[in-house]
Amino acid sequence: MIEVKDLLARLGTLKLLRQPWEPLWKDITNYVLPRRSFWDLEGADGKKPETKTYDGAPLSALQLLVDGLQGYLVSPKIRWYRLVMEDAKQQDLPGVADWLEEVDDILYAEFARSNFYEAIGEFFLDAASIGTATMFVEDDVDKRRVNFSSRHMKECYIAEGRNGLVDVVYREFIMSNRVAYQTFRDKLCQQRLDQARQDPFGKATIIHACFPRTDFDAEKIDNGNMPVASVYVDKDHNHKIDEGGFEIFPYLVWRWRKNSDEIYGRSPAADAINDILRLNQMGKTMLMAGQLAVQPPLNVPHGQKGLTKIIPWGENYYTNPDELITPINLGQNYPIGIDQENALREQIGEIFRTKIFLLMEQLERGPYTATEIRERQGEKAAVLGPTIGRLNSETLVPLLDRVYRICERNGLIPEPPMALASGGRVRVEMQGPLAQSQKQYHEIQGVNASLAFIGGMVQVFGAGPLANVDSDELMRRGLDSQGSPQRVIRELPQVQEIRRREAEAAAAAQKQALQLEREKILGSNAEQLNQPLRPDGMLAAAAAASAQGG
Repeated sequence: MIEVKDLLARLGTLKLLRQPWEPLWKDITNYVLPRRSFWDLEGADGKKPETKTYDGAPLSALQLLVDGLQGYLVSPKIRWYRLVMEDAKQQDLPGVADWLEEVDDILYAEFARSNFYEAIGEFFLDAASIGTATMFVEDDVDKRRVNFSSRHMKECYIAEGRNGLVDVVYREFIMSNRVAYQTFRDKLCQQRLDQARQDPFGKATIIHACFPRTDFDAEKIDNGNMPVASVYVDKDHNHKIDEGGFEIFPYLVWRWRKNSDEIYGRSPAADAINDILRLNQMGKTMLMAGQLAVQPPLNVPHGQKGLTKIIPWGENYYTNPDELITPINLGQNYPIGIDQENALREQIGEIFRTKIFLLMEQLERGPYTATEIRERQGEKAAVLGPTIGRLNSETLVPLLDRVYRICERNGLIPEPPMALASGGRVRVEMQGPLAQSQKQYHEIQGVNASLAFIGGMVQVFGAGPLANVDSDELMRRGLDSQGSPQRVIRELPQVQEIRRREAEAAAAAQKQALQLEREKILGSNAEQLNQPLRPDGMLAAAAAASAQGG
């Protein structure tokens, strides 16, 4: 049993470990993501952010990065992943590719009917700004679907396991008494049940803790002995609401990038924060400079004190024609300030990698061939390689594992084919445009280079060197690097059967052709063969010799 006091003590320690990060996160949300700038548990509740931003370029760069990542990696309009066997030989076994694609279709259907694509946008937004993003994945039994919930970092406290992945998440959050009752029912303490009846829209502070269960007993299958412990606590009343568990960790935590001696992640916004603060200050100064340019301070004769009307159509009366109201020339250079602002905006855009997602706009200066465009896309995508690698290992692969387990538990996953009766490991292969650009940039170059080399060798030496090339494997590698659907690529037994039938058909056609040629020859010589023997002919001599020998 997990005691509430122990859980609260661990939460207190995690809060102390997170505390040094909070000033940086507040600066980032204040100037890059204002709608996430409320760090008290009560939330924004329609409040206007207090911090004033004077330049929207960082917000635009962040949104472009997030939209680009989602559109190029996990868009609902594309097949953004596929399941394949780790052992390439098993992939070619009968029925395996079709079974994997059928599982893909089931998982895609689950994503489509859930709120995944809405939640993943907020998830990417937190990672690219704060540097650490957290999502809770749960089986919504009532709605019979998987539910995804991207959580604000103000709620979350994390810790790593020895493999460097996050395996501890404590969340402290607010929910209404009414929602608390809908969620936990009679597991609530009596005080909270009374509050749910008397003040349904009042607030309850709830803690959810997930961590490895050290007393896991593989002999038991009840929730209290699952590998991952899940404990809910009513903090206001110091009451443990529920203690259960999960087969695999239900939280997805992505750190955009991280130092080896740190737990929380760092983001493009963190890298650019000094430039962002400078740009914001410069924007404020330029706003004042622009205002001074259109509304400069004025020199007003002392005698007109209190009598001036510096407004449109204002009338100012004077008797001395030399006493004029004149603007003060401050000698400011407004264009220089604009150039400095633009240079700073471009620098911030470089940190947020905005040019990667504006490639087609940049290519309008062409013309470029399709190969050149593909190579440029690959070069741009390769820059994001480390970021996407961490995204895959910390988020997308665990995500698919979690959703697969939920679907399997709900009886939606078909039985694997007999060819996998002895077992096998499945891996996830990302298929989005960004992942494909990276794959094509690295893999298709090898295929194309091989084809060019083979063509040159054949021109010089003829077809003999082709015996060194497995043409089927080269074709399969090329199709795979282009992201061809698995059902398009025939299984090896099918290919072998097609080759056997083609060989049999070719042999039969050759045999038939020889038979026709023989019949033609026999038909043309039939008259000569039916003539009587001539006394001076070879056949007559042979017959005479045969008779003498007999």
